[in-house]
Amino acid sequence: MSEYTNFDITISGDRTPFPVLASYRGLSAASAFGQDALNPVWLEYLARLSDPFRPQGEEFLAEIGSRLFSELIRDQVRDLWAHARTDLDDGGRLRLRLILHPPAVAALPWETLHDPLRNQSFAADPNISLVRTQNLVSYVARPRPLQAALPLKVLLVTVDTGASEASVPHQSGQDPRGNLLDSSEEAASVRAALAELKPGRINLDQLNGRVTVQQIRERLVTTWPDILHFVGHGNEDGLQLWADGAPAFVSAASLRTVLQQVESVKLVFINACLAGQVDSARPFASLAHQLLQSGLPAVIAMRYEIIDRSAANFAAGFYQALVSGQAPGCIDAAASAARNCMYINNPARVDYATPILWLNAENGRLLPFDAPPRSAASQSSASSFPHSTTGIPSLPLDFKLAEKEAWYRSLPETISDPHLPFEYQRRRRIVRLLLRILQQAAEEREHGRAIDVRAAQKRLSTFEEERRHIQNILDHCQDGS
Repeated sequence: MSEYTNFDITISGDRTPFPVLASYRGLSAASAFGQDALNPVWLEYLARLSDPFRPQGEEFLAEIGSRLFSELIRDQVRDLWAHARTDLDDGGRLRLRLILHPPAVAALPWETLHDPLRNQSFAADPNISLVRTQNLVSYVARPRPLQAALPLKVLLVTVDTGASEASVPHQSGQDPRGNLLDSSEEAASVRAALAELKPGRINLDQLNGRVTVQQIRERLVTTWPDILHFVGHGNEDGLQLWADGAPAFVSAASLRTVLQQVESVKLVFINACLAGQVDSARPFASLAHQLLQSGLPAVIAMRYEIIDRSAANFAAGFYQALVSGQAPGCIDAAASAARNCMYINNPARVDYATPILWLNAENGRLLPFDAPPRSAASQSSASSFPHSTTGIPSLPLDFKLAEKEAWYRSLPETISDPHLPFEYQRRRRIVRLLLRILQQAAEEREHGRAIDVRAAQKRLSTFEEERRHIQNILDHCQDGS
C-alpha cells in the first residue's frame, strides 16, 4: 500500500475573500475563498448540523460539502487538484492537510467535503485522508515528535457518567434517544480492538469510575502512555470528572497543564460531545485546540453531539485500522478508515463528519509496526522519560548556517501578490526565529557545551519545510508577474 502524499491548503487573512495557497509535490497554486461561518446561510447550516434531534439527510450533507469543495477547489488550486487526482487515480493516496487560520473559516464543516463532479464524499474515499493542521507559531509551540515505539501504550480513561447533566455547563452528552452516552460500550469496543494486536505489541492500562483529574495526572506520570483515550462527558470548554465524591467540571486550561507535563503522549482521543467544537470568532478557544497548545502532535475530538453507538463504532474502527489495517501504525489512515465505515453505515447522518483529527506532523506515522517491541530496559528508560537528550553522538548534525543566512538575506521584504502578503511575512518571521535558535545552538556547541541534538535536528527540518513554503510563494508571484 502506497504512502500518503501531502496536499496542503492554507487559508489566511482576516476578511473575505481569504487568500488560499495550495502546494503538492513541489508545485504551488493560489486562489481566494469567499465563505465563512458567520454568513447567515452557514449559520443556518451549522445549526442544523449541530442538532442531534434533527435528521440531516444525505442530500443535505452532500450539498454543503459540495459548496465547500466548489469554493475551495477553483482557479489555480483546481488545476493543482486535477494533477493530484491523476496520481490518486493511478493508485496513489492523498493526505489533504487543511491549515485554516481564520476562525470563521476553521468553523466550517470541512469533514463533509464532497466532490460534486464525481458525486463522492471525501469520507467515502479510503485513499483520501483529511486532517487539520494548526501551525501558527504565535499560538502553538513546536509539537513533540509523533512516532512512538512498540509496545504501544494506551491509557483508557472511562468516567462514570451516572451524574446529572446539570454538572456540565452546556447541555451535551445526550444522544437523540434521550439517553446518556454509554461509556462502557465504547470502552468495551476499544478493548476488543486492541486485543487483536499480537502479544507484546500493546500495553493497555485502564482508569475507570469516578475519576479525578489528579488520578489522571498520577497515572500519566507513572505509566507514560503513548495514547490517552477519554470516554465521558464534556464540551468545548472542558471535561466532566469527579472531585470530593461529586461531579466536577475540569477546564481545558487544567487539562492542558496536565498534558504539558507528560511528554510521552502522542495522541489524545476524546470521546466527549462538543470537545472538538470550533469557535467561529476566537482562535484556539476549544478544548481540542488548547490540548494542541500543550505540544501534542495529534488530537481526535468530537465536534457535535454523537450517539453512543456511532462513537463506539468510530473508536473500534480506528483502533482496528491502527493495529491491523492497510496502513498499520498511521493515525490519519486509521481515522480515515473509521470515518469511511461510519459513512457506509449511515451517509444520511453527520456522525461520519463529527470526529475531527488535528495532526501537527508531516505524516501520521505513530508506529512502525514491522519494528521489534521495546525491551524491558528500554521501557524502563521510557518510564523515566528524560526531558532532554543531550550529547547524543550517534545523531549527525550540520547546521550550514552560512548558506541559510545568505538565503534569508536574499528574501524580498515584500511581495507583489495582493493575496499572500500576510502568509509570506508570517513565514519570514518563523525562519528568522528558527535561525536565531539554530545560531544559539551552534554557539553552545562551539564552546563545548552540550545541546539537545534531537531538538536541533527538528528545527533544521522545520526550517527546510518553511523554506519550501516561502519558495512556493515566491514562485507563484513570479509566475503571475
